[in-house]
Amino acid sequence: MNKYNNEIFGTLCLLAAGFFLSFGGLLIRLVDEASTMQITSYRSITFSLVALIYILFKYKSQTPKAFINIGRNGLILMLVLGFSNIFFVFGMSNTTVANAVFIMSTGPLFAAFASYFFLKKIIGTKTIIAIAGSMVGIAIMFSQGLGSANSLGNIIILFVPICFAIQLTMVNSKPDVDYVPSVFLSGIFVLFVGLAIIPDYSISIKDLFIVLFMGAFQVGLGFLLITIGSRYIPPHRAALYILLEPVLAPLWAWIGVGETPPYIELLGGLIVFSFVLWRLIDQFLEVENIKNDNFF
Repeated sequence: MNKYNNEIFGTLCLLAAGFFLSFGGLLIRLVDEASTMQITSYRSITFSLVALIYILFKYKSQTPKAFINIGRNGLILMLVLGFSNIFFVFGMSNTTVANAVFIMSTGPLFAAFASYFFLKKIIGTKTIIAIAGSMVGIAIMFSQGLGSANSLGNIIILFVPICFAIQLTMVNSKPDVDYVPSVFLSGIFVLFVGLAIIPDYSISIKDLFIVLFMGAFQVGLGFLLITIGSRYIPPHRAALYILLEPVLAPLWAWIGVGETPPYIELLGGLIVFSFVLWRLIDQFLEVENIKNDNFF
């Protein structure tokens, strides 16, 4: 019974993660002058703070032990998360937003390969259909903004979904280990890297407030929930549920700053949402049927 409750809990965490991460585009648009590296570096302060609060609240006096328990894999995960943030910044600086979001949305494909080859997970037909259908929806969403220019940025941004697949695979491979301390350490890593290469530390009060809020609310809670939820959900399904992010992102930009999305983008988002919702409902029905069978 506990296994099924954990699966539901993990799914809800991943859906919530996609919800929080989806506010990134809107929050970045509210920033006036801060550079992309300033945003990434300063948001790491509250990003790590959120993770630390969770760790202290959960482990209290056992906090040092929680950091020790992550072991070598936890340190590797720290670097994966840290470099993923850095790849994101440099990739976004060298390609279009449409290209970047489209490439990052291929996460379920990389996660499916990692899940099959490294974890020996069997990927069901329904999940394959949901991933394929979602990829069609993503392609439709960003078809008008895609371009072949800025190939360097496209190559750099490609490492983001690869790192994401590695993250999901590493966390799911050892569900008994809590890797939230790795999330905290990755924020510290990015902060120090950013401070080492930022030419100018000055930032307006307004931008600083938005960036710190972004670190806590958007990426802080988002990555925290991904790390918690992916312990219980196979990587290929975990990445599928987080596709809620690119679906909701245009909606928040529309509501927040009046950036009206094209109809083709809304159509693509509806397709992605439909496939994710279908797989989600089917998963809960499967869990409920198994519970009923076990009860009788």
